[in-house]
Amino acid sequence: MEAAELYYKPWIYFWVVQSTGIILLAAGIAWKVSFYARAGKQSLYGRPDILMMVRAFIREVILQKQIAEKSIMRWAAHLGIFYGFMGLLLLSAIAVILKFIPEGSAVRIYMTAGQGHNYYKLAGDFFGIIILIGLVTAFIRRYVIRDSQLYTEPGDTVTLVSLLILVVTGFMLEAVRIALTAPVPELHYSFAGYGLAGIFRGMEGLPGLASGLWVFHATLNAMLLAYIPHSKFLHIVNSPVEIVLNASEEHMRGDLYA
Repeated sequence: MEAAELYYKPWIYFWVVQSTGIILLAAGIAWKVSFYARAGKQSLYGRPDILMMVRAFIREVILQKQIAEKSIMRWAAHLGIFYGFMGLLLLSAIAVILKFIPEGSAVRIYMTAGQGHNYYKLAGDFFGIIILIGLVTAFIRRYVIRDSQLYTEPGDTVTLVSLLILVVTGFMLEAVRIALTAPVPELHYSFAGYGLAGIFRGMEGLPGLASGLWVFHATLNAMLLAYIPHSKFLHIVNSPVEIVLNASEEHMRGDLYA
């Protein structure tokens, strides 16, 4: 990606910690999914109703209507964290895939030096703002309004605070990178980082600050990936699976989606 020469990035360290985080995440999710699969085999009535499962996916995963009916604020928090997290996860996957695409190919050029790079930066800031809104809303519900239906465990606080720090340091890193870059119109695509860049422009030691933020951000990201299977945050992954698997059975019993 652009501006890679502006500050030092220890890529070997990055790939080691990220690979470790991803492996631990995959192992944890695989164990959880196998548990639900075994439970599903024991409880599912006959053949699954595919149409009903699709309907449940759209209603409860894409739109999350049951949550919206209970609380708009809770819905906003869930939706912001869900779509923000999934969007940033997708962008991370794209970045990894690009590493395996030949440098001279049209796709690699478009995504690293062409208009695709600008759209990538725009999407990154958009999803970052979305998850930030979701996190702030969740903090207000748990620690300001103190919703009576919520029981906040220490692990919930750790997860929310870690995610918030991850998002904030991501925007800070982008702002420092832009502050180190000669002004060009394309930087406006990184609208959030561009707005924050003025805070850092002209400061001493920006390359060192950028490297430190980069290492910290990568390390915290890997730690969160490893922790997700053991936290309530996993419901972002397993809730859609549960909803889709249960939809057919619940419909056949007549207690839901009638």
